[in-house]
This record gives sequence, C-alpha cells and structure tokens, in this order.
Amino acid sequence: MCHAPSLPGFVSRIRPRWYQNPWKVAAAVVVAPYAAKFILYTAISKEETVPYTNRAHRVLLTSSEERKFGDEIFNDRKMKYGKDILGPSDPRTVRVRRIASDIIHGVRRLFPNNAIHDDDVKQGKVVLRPQTEHLNDLNWEVIVVKDEKVNAFSTFGGKIVIYTGYLEHLKTDAELATVIAHEAAHVVARHSMELLSLIPFYKLMPFSRRAELEADHIGLMIMAAAGFDPRVAPQFRKKIGEIIGDTKLMDYICTHPSFETRSRMLSRKEVMEEALELYKQQRMRREKCQSVFSLWWNGLGYRSC
Repeated sequence: MCHAPSLPGFVSRIRPRWYQNPWKVAAAVVVAPYAAKFILYTAISKEETVPYTNRAHRVLLTSSEERKFGDEIFNDRKMKYGKDILGPSDPRTVRVRRIASDIIHGVRRLFPNNAIHDDDVKQGKVVLRPQTEHLNDLNWEVIVVKDEKVNAFSTFGGKIVIYTGYLEHLKTDAELATVIAHEAAHVVARHSMELLSLIPFYKLMPFSRRAELEADHIGLMIMAAAGFDPRVAPQFRKKIGEIIGDTKLMDYICTHPSFETRSRMLSRKEVMEEALELYKQQRMRREKCQSVFSLWWNGLGYRSC
C-alpha cells in the first residue's frame, strides 16, 4: 500500500519571515530612520584627518557652517544659563579667560593657518598636514557658569563652558590649562561635527571614549605650546579621579575613559617627550620676549615675538 509523504516535517523547516515577528518589525521601525539619516549624511559629509593622531574621520558641516551653527547654539545656551553666567569682572572669569587666551595662542602656534612648514619637508615628516582650516578666524568664547558640577565642555565653533564646581579643584594655572586645552582640542579635532555622533547612544560607545583620549593627546600639545608644563596633566587626571571616583568600568560603559587610563596614555614616553619639547621651545620664546631689548622694542609699539 502506498502512503502519501508526510508534510508536517517539511513544513516545520520553513522559517517564518522577519516581518512576521513583531519584535523584528518594531526594531526595523526604530532603526530605519537612523539608518536613512546616516546614509544621507554620509553622502554629504567630507573626510578629514585629525591632528597628531592622524585618524581619518568624516565631518558634517563646512567651517563657515560650523561657526554659524555654533554661534546660534551658544547664544541659546547663554540665554538658558542667564544670571548663572559669571560677569567678566568676576575674579574666576578673569582667571579662566587669562589662561584661555594663552591656550588659544598655543593653538595658533601649533596650527598656523593650516600651513606646511619647510622644516617638516626637510626632515621627512608627513607633508600632508591634517585639516585645521576651520580654526582660521574662529570666534573663541569662554564663559564660567555657577554650577556645583565638576564639569567643563566645548561645543561647535570654539565655545567653552567651565562650571564653578570644577574651578574649586583647579588650584594651579597649569591644572586649569589642562582642562581648557582639552576642551580646545575637541574644537581642533571637530569631534562635535563627526558623522559618528549621529549614531544612537554614541556617548556610551567606544567612539566617544576614543574622542576623549584624542582630546587629551592634542590638549597636552596645546598646553605645552602655550607654556604650561605638560607633566601636570597626567597627575591632574589622577587627582580628579580620586575626587569624583574612578573605576575601570568607565573604560567600557561610560562617556569618558577611566582617569587611570587617561593618565597612563598621557604619560607615554613618546607623547610626553614631544610635549616637553614644545614646552621648552615656548619657554625659550618667552625668555627672549622678556629681554631688555624686547621690552624696549615693545615699548615703542612694536611686537618682537
């Protein structure tokens, strides 16, 4: 007697379509808009190279667009802070802006109009200088806000905010320079303009922690070029870690790496030696500026350095 083939076994091997699973449908609905947005911005973004680390990344806006956008965002933020912004004559604001002025000059020494130095070519260094034209004619602005948080941050177009809660722990000018240089480094590297920042939960991903280490590296060079001892930076990171708490878990689940990791990366021999050379050059430049001839020349209204 012939028997018909058993169908249930065959049917059971047919996998259900993804759209028959409500969880997968829900995930697609959530992810699809972000994916479409990411693809669109990828098409209109451009690739640049970050100074010192030479990391290639894609940025969203042109330099002029970033400056305009930064001014608008910062004006809105200042309206939100209102009376919590310390006045320009407040001693804390005076101190912060004095150090910030030195840091900005350090930025300009390191990245002079995106130029390529002849010495770099002669010494066989990489001729293609990382893109920093967005720093040209940048309208830097630094404010101090009354807030107990131990925090500082930078935003589009050279805007830096420091909370008074952080200032309470910044006992020396070099420590304050470490913080401001780090925030200036975010501006130099255009971290806020990165295409990857569009990814949901970007702040909790490795990309964010990498950007912080990158800003530490560049910031170390900036503070050294501004005349502040870079050896302060690794010790300062350890100090802040002891004040607000530090754990290795920060290297995996937080927006910033652990302070131990940040201190270790700043203390690397090749990195610190380069920063110390910049610091030495700036100290020699200052000593030259303070010579009797320079003081006399400056007194006539000319700049000797």
